[in-house]
Amino acid sequence: MATRWGKLDWSDAKQAFVPSKAPDGMFAVGAANGTFDLNAALEEARAVSLARKPDPVTNTYAITPLWPEPGGKGRLWIDFQHDVTLKDVELSARENYVSVEHLKRYTTLGMASDQGKTSNMAGLAAMAAIQGRAIPEVGTTTFRPPFVPIPLEIYHGHHRGQLFHPLKRLELEPIHRAADAALGEYGGWLRPGWYGSSDPAKHIRDEVVMARTTGGILDASPLGSIEVMGPDAEAFVNFIYYNTIKTLKPGAIRYGFMLTEKGTVYDDGVVARLGLNRFVISCSSSHVDGVRMALESWRQDGNDPDKIFVHDMSQNWSTVTVTGPQARAVVGALNLGIDLSAEAFSHMTFRETEFAGAPLRIARVSFTGDTSFEISTKPSAVANLWRAISQAGAPLGVGPLGVEALSILRAEKGYLIIGKDTDGETMPHDLGFDLPRQKKTAAFVGDRGLHTDVANDTNRRQFVGLEVQENAEPLATGAHLVTGGEQPASIGIVTSSYDSPTLGRPIALGLLERGAERHGEVIRAWHLGKSVEAVVCAPCFYDPEGGKLNA
Repeated sequence: MATRWGKLDWSDAKQAFVPSKAPDGMFAVGAANGTFDLNAALEEARAVSLARKPDPVTNTYAITPLWPEPGGKGRLWIDFQHDVTLKDVELSARENYVSVEHLKRYTTLGMASDQGKTSNMAGLAAMAAIQGRAIPEVGTTTFRPPFVPIPLEIYHGHHRGQLFHPLKRLELEPIHRAADAALGEYGGWLRPGWYGSSDPAKHIRDEVVMARTTGGILDASPLGSIEVMGPDAEAFVNFIYYNTIKTLKPGAIRYGFMLTEKGTVYDDGVVARLGLNRFVISCSSSHVDGVRMALESWRQDGNDPDKIFVHDMSQNWSTVTVTGPQARAVVGALNLGIDLSAEAFSHMTFRETEFAGAPLRIARVSFTGDTSFEISTKPSAVANLWRAISQAGAPLGVGPLGVEALSILRAEKGYLIIGKDTDGETMPHDLGFDLPRQKKTAAFVGDRGLHTDVANDTNRRQFVGLEVQENAEPLATGAHLVTGGEQPASIGIVTSSYDSPTLGRPIALGLLERGAERHGEVIRAWHLGKSVEAVVCAPCFYDPEGGKLNA
């Protein structure tokens, strides 16, 4: 490792370790080389570009070390994060933990979040002085590079303004703006909430009606697209997901949950199998970074990383979704050379083809409950794809669809949003997905957590639908579902609530204690001092038989 990544030399003039001879093709200049004078740093850069040794430059500063001196009175702090003092280093020396690796572990010096950047040199100098040795004789701990490449954006400056939480932008943003889209932040992305500027509620309602009667076109590019490949990819993805993935055939798609180690639901999405050892994980738009890090963490833990490879391809694909009764006709107008019939191209399968010379992936998955096609292509080609789809859809009454209308459509079908219709305690069997917990024999993330006393509690909050009386107002999102009596107690919460244009009445989703066995029961929803009645029902209000989904 040291030979591959280079070594360090001690500089008395700089009182610091500086890079020694680097591997071929790698050069350190400026502050990375211990050079803090501007003229000297520029000369080093010029020398590298001209493949020569740098000319001597007189530094405009001098360094006077202020190392801790052993034997002093009082507390002298060395590691401010882990509260390591000079006396701790002296005790380590008396206990014969004089190796820097032992010093680190005995005192926890340099093991805080800064990994010793503010304390290691002071600790090394203290140990050197205690032993009467020079600092380079004491040595350093092992410096290791990141196990996987780290994006340069991680190393930016102060977290403020857009640097604190930068918005992600869509390739189609100019087209959305030209279509009078109301853009807002959804899951870290700037996305169209609806189209039109006069009356948001009316625009959203009209989009829902359009999607159900003819069809809608949605920019679904924020969805994650993480590829997992390699000889052990099948076993790895099967371990990562609560649902069984190893039985998935190439060309097929399966819905599933990713769990935390304690068994709670972290993310939901679909997994597509491209080949024997290649999978695509499509995760929630707001969870892409977290899912990628979780995959990489598990890849390195108990697996052979040379047999599993994780690539976040989310920025390499842009996606346009066409949904509704006319979706097949719209996609058919693109002349993609694919049989789009329900018999040849069934729900939860995908195809690969081309459009105008660009690669295309078409997935029959739906977040609305109607026939849908998710069409992905490279970002440079997505504008042409959007225009072609819009042109084909316009004569059929199919138009753009915003996130707000999509939220209503999915709620009508009973599709949940992780983090909105779930909380930090929700487990898959609370959502009606109990079979893998009982039947899956292979180990998976969170499996032990699903068999604890907490997981088996008979009063767990379960996913339900809620109906209100005729002509009543929609339930307030966040309203508590309460028991009766003079001192009502909260036994659940309303997680989503909308006035459904499709059904002509309000609908709601929620989490309710023993909700699965309460269907038909009248319960009270309490919010801001007011209480209204609701009837517990199944969460799917639209096409419960699935005929439209599979059409």
